[in-house]
Amino acid sequence: MAVKLPYDMEEEILSRVPWKSLAKFRGVCKLWNSLILEERLNKKNLSFHMHSYSGEHRFILTDDGPNISAVGIEEQKNVVDPLSLTVQDFTLIKVRPYGPIKVYKTVHCGGLLLCVMDNQLLVRNPLLKETSWIKCGSDFHERDDAYSLGYLSHCDYRILRFRCANNSRNRPSRVEVCDVASKTWKVIDNISFDWFLSVPLSILSLRGTPYCIGLREDHTAFVQSYDFARERFQPIDDMPFRYDEMNPIALEIYKGDRLSVLEQCHKTRKICIWVKHWLMLTSWTKLLVVDIPEFPLLYPRPSLLSMNYFFNKTDRLVITFNDTGMKGLSIIRVINDKEFQVIKANESQVGFPFLCSYVPSFVRLAGFSKQDTSRIRWRKRRFN
Repeated sequence: MAVKLPYDMEEEILSRVPWKSLAKFRGVCKLWNSLILEERLNKKNLSFHMHSYSGEHRFILTDDGPNISAVGIEEQKNVVDPLSLTVQDFTLIKVRPYGPIKVYKTVHCGGLLLCVMDNQLLVRNPLLKETSWIKCGSDFHERDDAYSLGYLSHCDYRILRFRCANNSRNRPSRVEVCDVASKTWKVIDNISFDWFLSVPLSILSLRGTPYCIGLREDHTAFVQSYDFARERFQPIDDMPFRYDEMNPIALEIYKGDRLSVLEQCHKTRKICIWVKHWLMLTSWTKLLVVDIPEFPLLYPRPSLLSMNYFFNKTDRLVITFNDTGMKGLSIIRVINDKEFQVIKANESQVGFPFLCSYVPSFVRLAGFSKQDTSRIRWRKRRFN
Protein backbone atom coordinates (compact mmCIF):
# COMPACT_ATOMS: atom_id res chain seq x y z
CA MET A 1 0.00 0.00 0.00
CA ALA A 2 1.38 3.38 -0.97
CA VAL A 3 2.35 5.64 1.92
CA LYS A 4 2.08 9.37 1.22
CA LEU A 5 4.52 11.43 3.28
CA PRO A 6 3.91 15.10 4.04
CA TYR A 7 5.59 17.44 1.54
CA ASP A 8 7.79 19.03 4.22
CA MET A 9 9.00 15.62 5.39
CA GLU A 10 9.91 14.53 1.85
CA GLU A 11 11.82 17.79 1.40
CA GLU A 12 13.70 17.32 4.68
CA ILE A 13 14.67 13.74 3.78
CA LEU A 14 15.86 14.65 0.29
CA SER A 15 17.85 17.62 1.61
CA ARG A 16 20.09 15.18 3.49
CA VAL A 17 20.74 12.91 0.49
CA PRO A 18 24.14 13.25 -1.29
CA TRP A 19 23.97 14.87 -4.71
CA LYS A 20 24.99 11.64 -6.51
CA SER A 21 21.86 9.91 -5.22
CA LEU A 22 19.69 13.00 -5.82
CA ALA A 23 20.71 12.97 -9.47
CA LYS A 24 19.35 9.43 -9.76
CA PHE A 25 16.20 10.24 -7.78
CA ARG A 26 15.16 12.84 -10.37
CA GLY A 27 13.96 9.95 -12.53
CA VAL A 28 11.68 8.45 -9.88
CA CYS A 29 8.71 10.71 -10.62
CA LYS A 30 7.88 14.21 -11.80
CA LEU A 31 7.09 15.34 -8.26
CA TRP A 32 10.55 14.40 -7.00
CA ASN A 33 12.21 15.98 -10.03
CA SER A 34 10.41 19.27 -9.33
CA LEU A 35 11.21 19.05 -5.62
CA ILE A 36 14.92 18.33 -6.16
CA LEU A 37 15.29 21.35 -8.45
CA GLU A 38 13.54 23.74 -6.06
CA GLU A 39 15.61 26.58 -4.63
CA ARG A 40 14.63 25.90 -1.01
CA LEU A 41 15.73 22.26 -1.12
CA ASN A 42 18.98 23.22 -2.88
CA LYS A 43 19.81 25.67 -0.10
CA LYS A 44 19.08 23.04 2.56
CA ASN A 45 21.09 20.36 0.75
CA LEU A 46 24.12 22.59 0.21
CA SER A 47 24.03 23.85 3.80
CA PHE A 48 23.75 20.33 5.21
CA HIS A 49 26.70 18.97 3.26
CA MET A 50 28.84 22.03 4.01
CA HIS A 51 28.20 21.68 7.76
CA SER A 52 28.55 17.89 7.94
CA TYR A 53 31.17 16.82 5.42
CA SER A 54 29.98 13.80 3.44
CA GLY A 55 32.70 13.29 0.86
CA GLU A 56 31.23 15.75 -1.67
CA HIS A 57 34.23 18.10 -1.68
CA ARG A 58 36.04 18.62 -4.98
CA PHE A 59 38.99 20.70 -6.12
CA ILE A 60 38.96 22.36 -9.52
CA LEU A 61 42.39 22.40 -11.12
CA THR A 62 43.00 24.82 -14.00
CA ASP A 63 46.41 24.70 -15.67
CA ASP A 64 48.10 27.10 -18.11
CA GLY A 65 46.34 25.44 -21.03
CA PRO A 66 42.74 24.44 -21.67
CA ASN A 67 42.60 21.58 -19.15
CA ILE A 68 40.12 21.75 -16.25
CA SER A 69 39.84 18.82 -13.85
CA ALA A 70 37.64 18.16 -10.83
CA VAL A 71 39.56 16.08 -8.28
CA GLY A 72 37.51 14.31 -5.63
CA ILE A 73 38.96 12.80 -2.47
CA GLU A 74 37.37 9.64 -1.12
CA GLU A 75 38.17 8.57 2.42
CA GLN A 76 39.02 4.99 3.28
CA LYS A 77 37.59 3.07 6.24
CA ASN A 78 41.07 2.69 7.72
CA VAL A 79 42.52 6.13 8.37
CA VAL A 80 46.08 5.01 7.61
CA ASP A 81 45.14 3.75 4.15
CA PRO A 82 46.10 6.08 1.28
CA LEU A 83 43.49 8.43 -0.13
CA SER A 84 41.52 7.42 -3.19
CA LEU A 85 41.12 10.07 -5.90
CA THR A 86 38.46 10.50 -8.56
CA VAL A 87 39.16 12.82 -11.47
CA GLN A 88 36.51 14.32 -13.78
CA ASP A 89 37.33 16.18 -16.97
CA PHE A 90 35.64 19.62 -16.98
CA THR A 91 37.54 20.95 -20.03
CA LEU A 92 35.44 23.22 -22.27
CA ILE A 93 35.30 22.34 -25.97
CA LYS A 94 34.26 24.66 -28.82
CA VAL A 95 31.90 23.14 -31.38
CA ARG A 96 32.77 25.51 -34.27
CA PRO A 97 35.66 25.52 -34.81
CA TYR A 98 36.23 22.39 -32.78
CA GLY A 99 38.87 22.68 -30.07
CA PRO A 100 39.50 23.31 -26.38
CA ILE A 101 38.89 26.70 -24.74
CA LYS A 102 41.64 28.20 -22.60
CA VAL A 103 40.45 29.02 -19.07
CA TYR A 104 42.70 31.13 -16.83
CA LYS A 105 40.96 30.53 -13.52
CA THR A 106 37.77 29.21 -11.97
CA VAL A 107 35.70 30.56 -9.08
CA HIS A 108 33.10 28.63 -7.08
CA CYS A 109 29.86 29.73 -5.45
CA GLY A 110 27.26 27.30 -4.13
CA GLY A 111 27.65 24.63 -6.81
CA LEU A 112 28.21 27.06 -9.70
CA LEU A 113 31.57 27.65 -11.38
CA LEU A 114 32.71 30.89 -12.99
CA CYS A 115 35.27 30.21 -15.73
CA VAL A 116 37.43 33.20 -16.71
CA MET A 117 38.69 33.51 -20.30
CA ASP A 118 40.21 36.31 -22.42
CA ASN A 119 37.11 38.33 -23.27
CA GLN A 120 34.25 36.21 -22.04
CA LEU A 121 33.06 34.41 -18.94
CA LEU A 122 31.12 31.20 -18.44
CA VAL A 123 28.86 30.44 -15.49
CA ARG A 124 28.14 26.73 -15.35
CA ASN A 125 26.64 24.04 -13.18
CA PRO A 126 28.61 20.90 -14.13
CA LEU A 127 26.12 18.65 -12.33
CA LEU A 128 23.08 19.88 -14.29
CA LYS A 129 25.16 20.66 -17.40
CA GLU A 130 23.71 24.18 -17.55
CA THR A 131 25.81 27.06 -18.88
CA SER A 132 25.50 30.81 -19.41
CA TRP A 133 28.01 32.75 -21.54
CA ILE A 134 28.74 36.37 -20.62
CA LYS A 135 30.78 38.87 -22.65
CA CYS A 136 33.21 41.16 -20.87
CA GLY A 137 35.74 43.81 -21.82
CA SER A 138 38.97 42.90 -23.58
CA ASP A 139 41.09 44.85 -21.09
CA PHE A 140 41.99 41.68 -19.22
CA HIS A 141 45.11 40.53 -17.40
CA GLU A 142 45.20 37.10 -15.82
CA ARG A 143 47.23 38.21 -12.78
CA ASP A 144 45.81 41.69 -12.10
CA ASP A 145 42.08 41.18 -12.47
CA ALA A 146 40.20 39.48 -9.64
CA TYR A 147 36.84 37.75 -10.06
CA SER A 148 34.20 36.46 -7.69
CA LEU A 149 30.73 34.95 -8.10
CA GLY A 150 28.06 35.79 -5.53
CA TYR A 151 24.41 36.70 -5.16
CA LEU A 152 21.91 39.07 -3.59
CA SER A 153 19.43 36.17 -3.43
CA HIS A 154 19.63 32.63 -4.75
CA CYS A 155 17.91 33.79 -7.95
CA ASP A 156 19.96 36.96 -8.38
CA TYR A 157 23.58 36.03 -9.10
CA ARG A 158 26.25 38.66 -9.63
CA ILE A 159 29.84 38.63 -10.90
CA LEU A 160 32.39 40.93 -9.28
CA ARG A 161 35.41 41.96 -11.35
CA PHE A 162 37.92 44.42 -9.95
CA ARG A 163 41.49 45.63 -10.25
CA CYS A 164 43.38 47.38 -7.48
CA ALA A 165 45.52 50.45 -8.18
CA ASN A 166 48.66 48.48 -7.31
CA ASN A 167 49.04 46.10 -10.29
CA SER A 168 51.76 44.80 -12.59
CA ARG A 169 50.97 47.17 -15.49
CA ASN A 170 50.12 50.32 -13.48
CA ARG A 171 46.59 50.47 -14.88
CA PRO A 172 43.92 52.51 -13.06
CA SER A 173 41.76 50.73 -10.49
CA ARG A 174 38.34 49.57 -11.67
CA VAL A 175 35.29 47.80 -10.20
CA GLU A 176 32.54 46.19 -12.30
CA VAL A 177 29.51 44.10 -11.39
CA CYS A 178 27.55 41.92 -13.82
CA ASP A 179 23.95 40.81 -13.39
CA VAL A 180 24.07 37.17 -14.56
CA ALA A 181 20.38 37.04 -15.51
CA SER A 182 20.47 40.07 -17.82
CA LYS A 183 24.20 39.73 -18.66
CA THR A 184 24.67 43.48 -18.21
CA TRP A 185 27.70 45.14 -16.63
CA LYS A 186 27.78 48.16 -14.34
CA VAL A 187 30.89 50.19 -13.50
CA ILE A 188 30.98 51.04 -9.79
CA ASP A 189 32.30 54.57 -9.27
CA ASN A 190 33.60 56.38 -6.20
CA ILE A 191 35.62 53.45 -4.86
CA SER A 192 39.13 54.33 -3.73
CA PHE A 193 41.71 51.65 -3.07
CA ASP A 194 44.01 52.13 -0.11
CA TRP A 195 44.82 48.41 -0.21
CA PHE A 196 45.86 45.75 -2.70
CA LEU A 197 45.37 42.01 -3.07
CA SER A 198 47.69 39.43 -1.61
CA VAL A 199 49.41 37.00 -3.97
CA PRO A 200 48.28 34.35 -4.68
CA LEU A 201 44.72 35.60 -4.89
CA SER A 202 42.52 34.06 -2.20
CA ILE A 203 38.97 35.00 -3.20
CA LEU A 204 35.92 33.00 -2.15
CA SER A 205 32.17 33.40 -1.76
CA LEU A 206 30.43 32.75 1.56
CA ARG A 207 26.63 32.96 1.52
CA GLY A 208 26.82 35.00 -1.67
CA THR A 209 29.33 37.57 -0.38
CA PRO A 210 32.86 37.71 -1.87
CA TYR A 211 35.78 37.68 0.57
CA CYS A 212 39.50 38.11 -0.08
CA ILE A 213 42.77 38.79 1.70
CA GLY A 214 43.80 42.43 1.39
CA LEU A 215 47.08 44.16 2.20
CA ARG A 216 47.45 47.77 3.31
CA GLU A 217 50.35 50.02 2.39
CA ASP A 218 52.03 49.15 5.71
CA HIS A 219 51.70 45.46 4.71
CA THR A 220 49.21 44.57 7.42
CA ALA A 221 46.81 41.88 6.23
CA PHE A 222 43.03 41.85 6.70
CA VAL A 223 39.89 40.20 5.32
CA GLN A 224 38.01 42.32 2.77
CA SER A 225 34.44 41.75 1.56
CA TYR A 226 32.23 43.24 -1.13
CA ASP A 227 28.60 44.16 -0.47
CA PHE A 228 26.52 43.75 -3.66
CA ALA A 229 23.55 45.63 -2.15
CA ARG A 230 25.54 48.71 -1.06
CA GLU A 231 28.03 48.41 -3.94
CA ARG A 232 31.11 48.92 -1.83
CA PHE A 233 34.04 47.09 -0.27
CA GLN A 234 33.90 46.55 3.46
CA PRO A 235 36.84 45.44 5.66
CA ILE A 236 35.92 42.62 8.06
CA ASP A 237 38.82 42.14 10.45
CA ASP A 238 42.59 42.12 10.64
CA MET A 239 44.40 38.82 10.40
CA PRO A 240 45.04 37.07 13.74
CA PHE A 241 48.77 36.99 12.98
CA ARG A 242 51.48 39.37 11.87
CA TYR A 243 51.73 39.17 8.11
CA ASP A 244 55.00 37.85 6.64
CA GLU A 245 55.20 37.86 2.85
CA MET A 246 57.35 34.71 2.96
CA ASN A 247 54.71 32.67 4.80
CA PRO A 248 52.08 30.76 2.75
CA ILE A 249 48.53 31.90 3.59
CA ALA A 250 45.07 30.90 2.36
CA LEU A 251 41.44 31.81 3.02
CA GLU A 252 38.70 29.17 3.10
CA ILE A 253 35.17 28.40 4.35
CA TYR A 254 34.77 26.30 7.48
CA LYS A 255 31.56 24.26 7.88
CA GLY A 256 29.49 26.53 5.71
CA ASP A 257 29.15 29.58 7.97
CA ARG A 258 32.63 30.59 9.10
CA LEU A 259 35.72 32.10 7.54
CA SER A 260 38.96 30.26 8.04
CA VAL A 261 42.54 31.36 7.44
CA LEU A 262 45.69 29.24 7.29
CA GLU A 263 49.26 30.43 7.78
CA GLN A 264 52.44 28.37 7.56
CA CYS A 265 55.78 29.55 8.89
CA HIS A 266 58.32 29.18 6.09
CA LYS A 267 61.10 28.49 8.61
CA THR A 268 59.58 25.99 11.06
CA ARG A 269 56.84 24.65 8.69
CA LYS A 270 54.36 25.09 11.55
CA ILE A 271 50.75 25.56 10.43
CA CYS A 272 48.10 27.53 12.34
CA ILE A 273 44.42 27.75 11.37
CA TRP A 274 41.94 30.29 12.76
CA VAL A 275 38.16 30.55 12.27
CA LYS A 276 35.70 33.44 12.56
CA HIS A 277 31.92 33.54 12.12
CA TRP A 278 30.90 35.55 9.05
CA LEU A 279 28.10 37.43 10.84
CA MET A 280 28.90 37.57 14.55
CA LEU A 281 31.26 40.29 15.73
CA THR A 282 33.63 37.85 17.37
CA SER A 283 37.40 37.65 17.26
CA TRP A 284 39.41 34.93 15.52
CA THR A 285 39.61 31.58 17.33
CA LYS A 286 42.61 29.31 16.87
CA LEU A 287 41.25 26.01 15.58
CA LEU A 288 44.29 23.87 14.88
CA VAL A 289 48.08 23.81 15.10
CA VAL A 290 50.17 21.37 13.05
CA ASP A 291 53.77 21.38 14.23
CA ILE A 292 55.62 18.68 12.27
CA PRO A 293 59.19 19.68 11.28
CA GLU A 294 59.13 17.37 8.22
CA PHE A 295 55.96 18.98 6.85
CA PRO A 296 56.50 20.28 3.29
CA LEU A 297 56.43 23.97 2.47
CA LEU A 298 53.05 24.51 0.84
CA TYR A 299 54.44 26.95 -1.71
CA PRO A 300 57.54 29.16 -1.89
CA ARG A 301 56.95 32.89 -1.44
CA PRO A 302 56.74 35.13 -3.31
CA SER A 303 54.77 32.86 -5.63
CA LEU A 304 51.63 32.80 -7.76
CA LEU A 305 50.84 29.22 -6.77
CA SER A 306 47.59 28.69 -4.90
CA MET A 307 46.42 26.16 -2.32
CA ASN A 308 43.17 25.05 -0.71
CA TYR A 309 42.27 23.13 2.40
CA PHE A 310 39.27 21.65 4.20
CA PHE A 311 38.41 19.30 7.07
CA ASN A 312 37.06 15.86 6.16
CA LYS A 313 34.27 13.94 7.90
CA THR A 314 36.68 12.82 10.64
CA ASP A 315 37.82 16.45 11.14
CA ARG A 316 41.27 15.78 9.71
CA LEU A 317 42.97 18.53 7.77
CA VAL A 318 43.34 17.99 4.01
CA ILE A 319 45.46 20.42 1.97
CA THR A 320 45.90 20.60 -1.80
CA PHE A 321 48.69 22.63 -3.35
CA ASN A 322 50.78 22.81 -6.50
CA ASP A 323 54.14 21.32 -5.68
CA THR A 324 56.89 22.99 -7.70
CA GLY A 325 59.29 20.13 -6.97
CA MET A 326 56.86 17.36 -7.92
CA LYS A 327 55.45 19.51 -10.76
CA GLY A 328 51.80 18.83 -10.20
CA LEU A 329 48.98 18.76 -7.70
CA SER A 330 49.81 17.26 -4.31
CA ILE A 331 47.36 16.41 -1.54
CA ILE A 332 48.29 16.18 2.14
CA ARG A 333 46.15 14.62 4.85
CA VAL A 334 47.18 15.19 8.46
CA ILE A 335 46.60 11.97 10.42
CA ASN A 336 47.73 13.08 13.88
CA ASP A 337 50.19 15.48 15.51
CA LYS A 338 53.14 13.44 14.18
CA GLU A 339 52.00 11.84 10.91
CA PHE A 340 50.75 13.00 7.53
CA GLN A 341 50.22 11.46 4.09
CA VAL A 342 51.10 12.90 0.68
CA ILE A 343 49.49 11.77 -2.54
CA LYS A 344 50.16 12.90 -6.11
CA ALA A 345 47.05 13.80 -8.14
CA ASN A 346 48.43 14.37 -11.64
CA GLU A 347 51.70 14.07 -13.49
CA SER A 348 51.56 17.04 -15.84
CA GLN A 349 53.62 20.17 -15.31
CA VAL A 350 51.58 23.32 -14.80
CA GLY A 351 52.75 26.82 -15.66
CA PHE A 352 50.24 29.12 -13.92
CA PRO A 353 47.95 26.82 -11.92
CA PHE A 354 44.80 27.88 -10.16
CA LEU A 355 42.88 25.91 -7.55
CA CYS A 356 39.41 26.40 -6.11
CA SER A 357 37.12 24.33 -3.94
CA TYR A 358 33.89 22.94 -5.38
CA VAL A 359 30.82 21.33 -3.79
CA PRO A 360 28.25 20.05 -6.36
CA SER A 361 24.64 21.19 -6.03
CA PHE A 362 21.39 21.50 -8.00
CA VAL A 363 21.42 25.32 -8.06
CA ARG A 364 19.86 26.50 -11.32
CA LEU A 365 21.14 29.29 -13.52
CA ALA A 366 19.05 32.26 -14.55
CA GLY A 367 17.35 31.46 -17.84
CA PHE A 368 16.87 27.81 -16.93
CA SER A 369 13.75 28.20 -14.80
CA LYS A 370 11.74 25.89 -17.05
CA GLN A 371 12.62 22.27 -16.48
CA ASP A 372 13.49 20.15 -19.50
CA THR A 373 12.17 16.71 -18.60
CA SER A 374 12.03 15.34 -22.14
CA ARG A 375 15.31 13.41 -21.75
CA ILE A 376 14.51 11.97 -18.31
CA ARG A 377 13.34 8.39 -18.20
CA TRP A 378 10.72 8.05 -15.50
CA ARG A 379 10.54 4.94 -13.37
CA LYS A 380 7.31 3.83 -11.77
CA ARG A 381 7.35 3.75 -7.99
CA ARG A 382 6.37 0.37 -6.64
CA PHE A 383 5.15 -0.26 -3.16
CA ASN A 384 4.79 -3.65 -1.62
